[in-house]
Amino acid sequence: IINKLLNSLIGKFIILSITWSFCFQVLSEIRHMIMDLGYGFELKIKKLTGLIVIFGSIILTVAFYLIGKNFI
Repeated sequence: IINKLLNSLIGKFIILSITWSFCFQVLSEIRHMIMDLGYGFELKIKKLTGLIVIFGSIILTVAFYLIGKNFI
């Protein structure tokens, strides 16, 4: 039953969503740790690091998906 669920479209969506949220959280926490050290408070840097977190989490999610499918 679980194998059928995880191989369905909804199951893959759930797995990708959880993977993306994990990657986003990790990158966001790294960003905030750097800010806790006193760096990155300028508006331009804040916007740049925010975009890095968003696009980085998407790239990491795709990489994890490809690793799971044995493409990499």
